[in-house]
Amino acid sequence: MLNNILEYQKKDAQLVAIEKEIADSPAKKVVNQMVEYVKTAQQKLVAIEKNASSLIVEFEELKNQFNNSIKTVDDLTKQKLEILKDDELKENVNLVTQENARILNIEKNISTLSAKINTTLIEFEKTKEQGKLAKKKYEQGMQAYNEFVQSKQNLIHKLKRELAELEKNVDGKLLAKYKELRSDKKFPIFVPLMGHSCGGCSMELPIAKFDKLKTTGILECENCHRIIYLKDDEK
Repeated sequence: MLNNILEYQKKDAQLVAIEKEIADSPAKKVVNQMVEYVKTAQQKLVAIEKNASSLIVEFEELKNQFNNSIKTVDDLTKQKLEILKDDELKENVNLVTQENARILNIEKNISTLSAKINTTLIEFEKTKEQGKLAKKKYEQGMQAYNEFVQSKQNLIHKLKRELAELEKNVDGKLLAKYKELRSDKKFPIFVPLMGHSCGGCSMELPIAKFDKLKTTGILECENCHRIIYLKDDEK
């Protein structure tokens, strides 16, 4: 009974090796890197757009302030100065001076803001181009990855057919446990006792568990949940 599941695992190890080869292939790594790069670029674009929107709102506010100050100066300079009293004339000049100073400050702020907007637009276009390049590399990587996977399909199908044939001679409960742990990406599932420790995670078995293993021949590890078995020379 145990020999059958160990033979099954031995054959399955070939399939696991191929799966690992596919997962660790250079093309797969390129695909994963480009996925992350595109995701980061998209997040950056959203942040840039949000920043650009804030800058545009700020620009519109400054433009309104500038127009209001220009209108104020225009209205003040259109007054008939000859009919103004001295204190009114003085006040008029002070107001014009203040508004002119405000206009100069607004112009300075607009110039600074325009530079920020221009930098933001350049950054946006640069990030967008980087995203396009990453997407192109992703597509190339996916093509290479799919071709690599396809090159392994005949061997994968062959191994799966052989495994299906071996399953007929494997105990149903052991096979169910095997597939459960296999789906959790644990391999190997059945491991030999190494001294007094699990051959999978190296945790030492308590005396009671060790004695039980001697009696039953197999035992589930409390730590990694692999199935520990006794080699023929230890039974």
